[in-house]
Amino acid sequence: MKLSETEYKLFFDLYHPLLLFINQQQRVLADVFTVAGLRKKVTEQLKSLRTILYQQPNLFDHFILKNPFHFSPDELEIIESWKKWLVGRFFILRETNYYTIFLSNVKPMKAYAVHALNREFSKLFPESLPVYIETALLPFNDKIISDGIFSRYRLEFGGGFIRNLHKSYLEAIDNEGIITSL
Repeated sequence: MKLSETEYKLFFDLYHPLLLFINQQQRVLADVFTVAGLRKKVTEQLKSLRTILYQQPNLFDHFILKNPFHFSPDELEIIESWKKWLVGRFFILRETNYYTIFLSNVKPMKAYAVHALNREFSKLFPESLPVYIETALLPFNDKIISDGIFSRYRLEFGGGFIRNLHKSYLEAIDNEGIITSL
């Protein structure tokens, strides 16, 4: 239910340079000049770069065209696939042996099979499920992953709400099944 070590490393070897490029173009984090410097930043600072990227999807094309980090064609293809992102709020509903179910928060609700990056979501969010978060879902090697940048909403759900979520989950499965790729 999480990426292999090789996949995890590849994801960040591609994603952090992309965010650094966004920072260089938009000058959001004035004290960041390297990937190593970017990796020291807190989630909210990274989220601001991600927000710019998804508000201006042409930045993907600009990055791919310039290829400032000299990525291979296969690596650029992975980055190109991220233009099929889905940024939003989700309920982390349940973990299975293969993936974690993220349920969208808009009607009609959809159930996504999401793979964790390097730690299972139950370790990131040790409280009982469901958990309400905001993140970006990305395609990655025929899987759906989160980009690892989360905003967690500290809400407690009553029994009635949880039953309605499970009902929505079952409806989502009936309508589209569990979505395994973007």
